[in-house]
Amino acid sequence: MMKRRINAVERESNPAFFCVCRRPGLCLLLLVAALLNASSAPAAPRNPPKVGLVLSGGGARGAAHIGVLKVFEREGIPIDCIAGTSFGALVGGLYALGYKAAEIEQIFTKEGWTSVFSNQPDMSLAPLLAQVRARYQGELYFRGWILELPGGLLAGQRLVEILDRLTTERTIAAGFDFDKLVIPFRAVATDLVSGNRYVFRDGSMTDSIRASIAAPPLFTPVEKDGMLLADGGLVDNLPTDVARDMGADIVIAVDVTSPLLEKEQIKTFIDVLDQSIGLQMQHSVESNRKLANLVLRPDLKQYTGIDYTGISQIIQIGADEAEKQLPALKSLLAGVPGRPSRPLVMGVTPTIASVSFEGLKAIPATQLRNAVKARAGQPLDINVLEKDLSRLYATSLFDQVDFHLAPAGNNAYSLTYTLREYPLYTLGAAIRYDPDYGLVALGEVRARQLFHTPSTLTISSQFGGLDSDFARLQYVPFPQLPFFYLAPEVHLDRREYLDIQNETMVDKFTNRQIGGQLMVGTVFKRSEIEAGYQVDHASITGGTAPNRQEGAAKLRGLRFNLNHNTLDAQLFPARGTLLSARIDEREKMFGSDFSFTKYALDFRRYFPVSKKSTVQIYFSAGHERGSVPFYERFYLGGFNVSDGGPRHLIGFGFDELPAKQMGIAAIAYRYQWLTHPLGFVNSGYLTGYFNAASVSDRATTPYDFNLYQGGGAELAFNTLIGPMRFAGGWGEGGRYNFYFTFGPAF
Repeated sequence: MMKRRINAVERESNPAFFCVCRRPGLCLLLLVAALLNASSAPAAPRNPPKVGLVLSGGGARGAAHIGVLKVFEREGIPIDCIAGTSFGALVGGLYALGYKAAEIEQIFTKEGWTSVFSNQPDMSLAPLLAQVRARYQGELYFRGWILELPGGLLAGQRLVEILDRLTTERTIAAGFDFDKLVIPFRAVATDLVSGNRYVFRDGSMTDSIRASIAAPPLFTPVEKDGMLLADGGLVDNLPTDVARDMGADIVIAVDVTSPLLEKEQIKTFIDVLDQSIGLQMQHSVESNRKLANLVLRPDLKQYTGIDYTGISQIIQIGADEAEKQLPALKSLLAGVPGRPSRPLVMGVTPTIASVSFEGLKAIPATQLRNAVKARAGQPLDINVLEKDLSRLYATSLFDQVDFHLAPAGNNAYSLTYTLREYPLYTLGAAIRYDPDYGLVALGEVRARQLFHTPSTLTISSQFGGLDSDFARLQYVPFPQLPFFYLAPEVHLDRREYLDIQNETMVDKFTNRQIGGQLMVGTVFKRSEIEAGYQVDHASITGGTAPNRQEGAAKLRGLRFNLNHNTLDAQLFPARGTLLSARIDEREKMFGSDFSFTKYALDFRRYFPVSKKSTVQIYFSAGHERGSVPFYERFYLGGFNVSDGGPRHLIGFGFDELPAKQMGIAAIAYRYQWLTHPLGFVNSGYLTGYFNAASVSDRATTPYDFNLYQGGGAELAFNTLIGPMRFAGGWGEGGRYNFYFTFGPAF
């Protein structure tokens, strides 16, 4: 009955339907025709159409995206979604979070790109024992006896910290959903395991950008859900297809992909690698350009992907291209209305529900207590978290450090620090050349976390024109008291000394000392204090009277050391203090052949006076009393950076001024005139010096001090294989000396 009633209705409403359906063959033909007609008919346009912006990868060339966005903002160009790869993900992600183009420009132009592309932590936060890494030109890592090579030249820690600071609070406000940002956003990465594209739609904005920008072999890949994610440009450098998947009806693409090299430009293995990657991405880029309604291609032929010193100029070139394309852009978007802004609503500051660590294997969480200041129940302060990351990374126990936040209800988040431990066994190496000692090499093995404590064993060998070998165990007997340690050490040192009279070398001798010490020490913030017993046997070869000693002399007694270091970098620091004080008390009551006391103090302070210039002041003082052997005097003169060399006195010769009482005062002004991130020479410095010294070679009063003055200038370069220094100095009495050093101080 019901079926008949429906058929009746159909017949009444559509008589043709009833007539046709009585002929099944004709009915089928008409139905197929209707379906074909429907599929070929144009889809009704979205009202208003959705506009997607696609930003390609291209390294530093990607700064052109900022210039394009500045023009788009001024003209009110609507943007409904953004898809970005690599540097395009970096710019696009910040813009999607609500940063204006001018704000992004300021971030990029004020950022020190040399520090961004560096593995060096903030040394002002590093434990004193960890600061020795600054003198290595290279390190090898071992897990057990297995050599482990890094997945890239840079871990990208500094970049992670910057991204966390810029993105965390805004990502929280969006509920970690990229569709709920000011502008919906996607970042593209490549899974190195499967070779597939991976598109970030939610989660940590830091992770998405860091993965998308991880260009091999520069950056290490990002681990996520069993994947190893690297630069999205490997599979999709111009993700117009992603924008279409987001529902974009109109796609505007900005393509800053680096062009392929010409044959004559392919000279080095780096060029070959660059060309190989370029060939791989070229096909997808050409294909994806066809999915865009309009492609902007800024004229960047004079810039490469590593020209980070040209960021301002690249931004302007991007703006110029947008200006040139404005007529086509306005024609494309004719009738498309502007969009009202959709600001992120920043709610009440969330709190920390819990604090935990992920990735710890050999290192107990209790060992990190002093490095982490965030606590459960506290407001979630991104500045506190950023400092925590810096301190954790500065321990040199981890090659990657970050944090993740998980909602825990009631506007609270569970905070997890994600850590990747360095291998516990390392081999560090360095070489240095200067005219004073010739070629000197350093090899140093370090084993950490011994006895399931923060204890460290260091075995060091320095050989060539200067010998210094030692084995030292810094043993922490009570893990609950990590600031207290015992430090037994054995050492062997050999150093040649010159006897200079009236600027002429009249004699030389070699001091060879073998011995050991047992120190008790404590660490307090940035200071280290040690006291203990030391024994040495000193043998002198060469030399004539008074620079001779028959047989080996026993030097035994007490030693006190104080070290304080807050320098932000061990090489070319801009700020901080370096203080070293030492007292040696050698007495016959301890079995020493000589009884004497030796005090030494060195103090350096660095003050930044601008972004590129630094003032340094330096004071050094030494006092000896008693029966001091000639080889235990202070030596001044020259500009040698060796830890075992004489104290600096520019304008004077190496070892020129021996003294039992001495004082030095110096001031220097340093200007950084060259910055070239990722270049072989990444920075250059010009420094002017003035110094004065008061010296006496008497151990008793009256001391009869003599005053010496000098000055000079230094041209220094920081290169990928170590620092290089050229200096000249003028000293009292018409002295002139030229100095050259290649390699780090050790």
